[in-house]
Amino acid sequence: MNNTYGQFFSNPSRNCNSCNPPANIYEQDNAFFIELAVPGYMKEDFNINLEQQVLNISAAEKNKEPENEKYLRREFGAGEISKRFVLPKTVDTDNIKADYQNGILKIHIPVKKEVKLSREIAIS
Repeated sequence: MNNTYGQFFSNPSRNCNSCNPPANIYEQDNAFFIELAVPGYMKEDFNINLEQQVLNISAAEKNKEPENEKYLRREFGAGEISKRFVLPKTVDTDNIKADYQNGILKIHIPVKKEVKLSREIAIS
């Protein structure tokens, strides 16, 4: 391979086996939402669990690249990903939901309704 093309096709930064996908976090209508940009996966590739207020999101592409193709350069493709979020104690952990569409994993995290610890008592 010509040296000029070799420099063009080389990509030394693509050696990561575990990637940290970009995330958006926002609040809306008594809930938090986490969006991860994770194109190239299927919903079956994801594993989401919650342990002691830590939300763990991981995925591994189950489809391997075709053996008959020889890539000169490969920058995109789904490898392994891992992301963790510490959730506040005010979230309703029993009702967390996730949806995956168009390369975006969206996690809906509802907030618990506030429990009033004090109140006025009327005298009858």
